[in-house]
Amino acid sequence: MSAIVAGFAALRGTESKRLLIHLPGVGGALSVSDIWDSHLEHAEGLSQVGIGPSQLVVSGAGNNPASVALLLACRALGIAVLPVDAGTPLPEILELGARFGAAGLVLPETTTARHQLSGFEGAVPLTNGLCIVPRDDSATRTYPGTAVLKLSSGSTGAPKAALTTEAQLVADGRQISAAMGIRPDDTQIAAIPLSHSYGLGVLLMPLLLQGTAFVLRESFVPHQLPADARRFDVRRFPGVPFMFQYFIANPPAEGWPASLQRVVSAGARLTPPTVREFHDRFGVKIHSFYGTTETGGIAFDGREQIDEGETVGTPLPGVTISLREDETLPAGAGRVHVRSAAVSDGYFGHVGEGFEDGGFLTGDYGTLDDRGRLRLMGRVSSFANVAGRKFQPDEVEDVLRSMPGVADVRVLAAPDARRGQQIVACVVANAADTAARGISVLEVRRFCTAHLAPHKIPRAVIFMSSIPLTARGKTDRAALDQLVRAHLGV
Repeated sequence: MSAIVAGFAALRGTESKRLLIHLPGVGGALSVSDIWDSHLEHAEGLSQVGIGPSQLVVSGAGNNPASVALLLACRALGIAVLPVDAGTPLPEILELGARFGAAGLVLPETTTARHQLSGFEGAVPLTNGLCIVPRDDSATRTYPGTAVLKLSSGSTGAPKAALTTEAQLVADGRQISAAMGIRPDDTQIAAIPLSHSYGLGVLLMPLLLQGTAFVLRESFVPHQLPADARRFDVRRFPGVPFMFQYFIANPPAEGWPASLQRVVSAGARLTPPTVREFHDRFGVKIHSFYGTTETGGIAFDGREQIDEGETVGTPLPGVTISLREDETLPAGAGRVHVRSAAVSDGYFGHVGEGFEDGGFLTGDYGTLDDRGRLRLMGRVSSFANVAGRKFQPDEVEDVLRSMPGVADVRVLAAPDARRGQQIVACVVANAADTAARGISVLEVRRFCTAHLAPHKIPRAVIFMSSIPLTARGKTDRAALDQLVRAHLGV
């Protein structure tokens, strides 16, 4: 039997009536027994349409409680599942199903009722408004030993799928729970996508492996989150930076919930000013967590002290980090290589590409201090090259974040016929700051001139109302690049 199914069955045997998924949006909750019964219904539905061991299901369930039972059912039957983020357009889901040879799709019933699904037909109802739609031909693939195909973010191009076994999922969940101190009697806020590696490791695995409950909504609902935390005595909130920045700018009217003392940020860069401002306002530290789709969790900052050092903490139990030399990187820095039992087997359709030496070579580079803490310095692929001089756009971002009246900023390199690349700053002004109303392109450039070398000064400044983000809270680099190119006419 699957280790995940066996563990949940044991929980059912001792605490069947315990509530694990709280659903304030619909005024209900699901117990251990409810989830178990739902997984049996899902397994029956999958079997009814002929989907069996080693075949693949693409799940568009998103943050639907049925996604938990679906994963459990797929583990019981030995079926691989590829979860996609809520809001993924139907054509993209169909394309993923075709590309990865899925035997079926799990979709909202309303979607199947309104649209023709090319290549898929014959929907069978599941629970919570979902249905399973089998493929209507034999062009399916098998994935022996694979439990989940974890999609990369796709923020800079077509997403890849990391082939992840059940043992790797379990190792990731246990390593994360040990590092973060996630207890069986905890309750967490589930505001991040359950489809992402972050949500799988921090929310789904603790629930299935040890019965750690969570409060689930379909998406991040900031005005409801504090009330949910109070109502269900929530202790933990894993989020992404923009969520914490929202609460800094829009403090809850009744204050920060007293129980909600363990907050974690991952998925995108968390800046020291955000950590400091959140702590100064609410008395709670945001703990940095670092992981990738391919490796699961890597490092965690469990300290309660607030400092100005931008580290992501020390390696999780069972994780080994080493830095690989690279002549293109600054002196003292190296590319992050990760070994652990949670590292996936590889990408579907791509041999190698970072899976080497018993681990994974990430696209991040950084340094390790004398306490073993990892400081990330940027992406290897994101260096700007202006007139032959290489540097990280993050350096320019850090300067602009300190400029009065700047609420948010992203800096990237764009093509330049004469200098190879030019630096472009995408700036969000702080609407609540009267000083921000006077920010101009000239003022931005003057501010940078006082703090940066000439080749690092943005040649173009674009003011926007917000930075485009993916469903996972990451910067949507593809959308941002498109906006910049349209502005520059390149």
